[in-house]
Amino acid sequence: MNTEDVIEIFKASVVNGDVNGAYNILEKNMKLYAKKGLKEREEFMQYLLNALKGEITPEDLYKIYSDEKYNIFPYIRNYKGYIFSLVDTIKYAINRYNIKYPEFDAKRCNDL
Repeated sequence: MNTEDVIEIFKASVVNGDVNGAYNILEKNMKLYAKKGLKEREEFMQYLLNALKGEITPEDLYKIYSDEKYNIFPYIRNYKGYIFSLVDTIKYAINRYNIKYPEFDAKRCNDL
């Protein structure tokens, strides 16, 4: 599975409150990339996991991904826009579901 697909599945899962599924897809692919020796892709996934755990903030994540060495997406023409969208999605999910993996409120954060 290419990295763009992994990220899109991750984004869909985290927006819909399936944080366990989002975490599992990242962890599984991170191990696969490590096995294949794809260091940048492995690091990319690790930073996403760290953001879900609350170890780094979305703002820090944006600064990290602003480095062009993480431009591992051959089919994405606007890398900065793509990263902004990814980090914005993570920020939305963290705020909405009170995520600090493995603890989160899948019932949303008191907005019903």
